Amino acid sequence: MRDKRPSDASNEFALRWRAYPESVYLTRSLVSQACEACEAWGLGRLDYVGRTIMSELATNAVVHAVEGHEIQAWVTLVDGAVEFRVWDPSHAPPVVPEADAEAEGGRGLMMVRLLATGGCGYRLISGSRGKVVWARLAL
Repeated sequence: MRDKRPSDASNEFALRWRAYPESVYLTRSLVSQACEACEAWGLGRLDYVGRTIMSELATNAVVHAVEGHEIQAWVTLVDGAVEFRVWDPSHAPPVVPEADAEAEGGRGLMMVRLLATGGCGYRLISGSRGKVVWARLAL
């Protein structure tokens, strides 16, 4: 399911979709849409980095969620930063694996940590309803 719209035209864009690997591109589109619509936030200059962060968060959600389950994403203006959030139904905390030069994957969260100039983290949702992983870009 795709539901891309401003939640509040002044500061938030949201998207819901199903957890399939081929759907991750939708989150990059969400960031681009937010950047175009909210140039006043200073997002134009953050488009590439924002799409990279959101893509990595969404990829992790798809990889760790049950295929076909709903996933949600948001781009929000919060406290002088642009926040990228992804919700998935898994309760497992995100893990940054040990660096392995031979590995073909597993660098996404490490990259998000380096790019997120306003911090990053996660929070569990009460009532066993998954988690939200977030990263911020300072404006």
